[in-house]
Amino acid sequence: MTELSLLTWALVVAALVLGILAGHFGWGKRWPVSLKQLHPDYLTGLDYLVTEQPDRALDMFLKLMDANADTIETHFALGSLYRRRGEVERAIRIHQNLLARATLAPEHREQALLALAQDYLRAGLLDRAEGLFQQVSEVPRLRASALDALRLVYERQHDWQQALGAFRHLQHIKAAPPLKVAAHYLCELAALAMERGDAMGARQLLREARAQSSPLPRAALLRAQIAQTEAQPQLAVRLLRQALTEAPELLQEELPHLLELVGPQARDLVLVELVAQAESRDIGELKRLVFAAIAAGLVDAPPLRASIERVFSQDATLKAVWRADPVQDAHTVHEIGALLANAEKYRCIECGFSGRNFYWHCPACHAWASFEAYAIVKLR
Repeated sequence: MTELSLLTWALVVAALVLGILAGHFGWGKRWPVSLKQLHPDYLTGLDYLVTEQPDRALDMFLKLMDANADTIETHFALGSLYRRRGEVERAIRIHQNLLARATLAPEHREQALLALAQDYLRAGLLDRAEGLFQQVSEVPRLRASALDALRLVYERQHDWQQALGAFRHLQHIKAAPPLKVAAHYLCELAALAMERGDAMGARQLLREARAQSSPLPRAALLRAQIAQTEAQPQLAVRLLRQALTEAPELLQEELPHLLELVGPQARDLVLVELVAQAESRDIGELKRLVFAAIAAGLVDAPPLRASIERVFSQDATLKAVWRADPVQDAHTVHEIGALLANAEKYRCIECGFSGRNFYWHCPACHAWASFEAYAIVKLR
């Protein structure tokens, strides 16, 4: 067992013992008792937990739950633990067993329904989770938790209109996540409108999105796509430049698109402007531009030569292969460009998920607008 796993189980065992004592003797009383006064099966169950025999531990605790109503909260804690560990089938079994009790108090039944819905969500059983969350959302004390979970279900289903509706309900009870979440739902709906050819509807949705959260580079990008479709290249360039100013991490994705819009004659002028903008910030921004340019095959562009040399000569890793020899260094830059084409270019700042594609919605942790430009180049 790993050190982290041992620590986790130790904390859980302590919590279970406290819960058991509280259930038997009451929190408001002194506890002039020893573990010998507990039912022997409790200690057996704890022993199964510590020795990594979760199925036996679960059987033991479920047996005790049938015999003693005072241990319900302890079983909720155990079910939550199993869910967090990814052992969702065990969590479901605990909560279904609770719901099967005819004598379960209404507040415990509602809590068990919420917990079971969370189990289903973790297991990817979205239809089952949705139905239970809708049911629990009618309970005032659990409404915020149920609505927020329901919002996540709709996100997984890509039902953006329903997700936006859940967000509005959460706003009404002052329990909504940040406004940027609603802005991204509106951007998703705008993208769908664009696919249907409804440019007017998409523009309206993007206006609503910007009203929710500003700056909003994603809205500028979508609006630039509409402008390009409607043969308004100058507007498209302006909007794309705005998006890149607000979110430089988009350079790797959008630099080729921008240069395609301005055309070959204006390419170098735009690159000069981008270099000046990056240098006005810090070396990190310049490095981001250089890597985006290399990935786009622009290593020979005159406005970038000095920037490439500066980045390679100052970077702790890259300077090891920089020889200040024009021929050799040009070859090195081309090789790194080839490596970048297959590198993991982006990383989620919330969970660390990385990949070659940019996502507005992290596939791993489901955070919004959490991707940053990132590349690992292994030099041999």
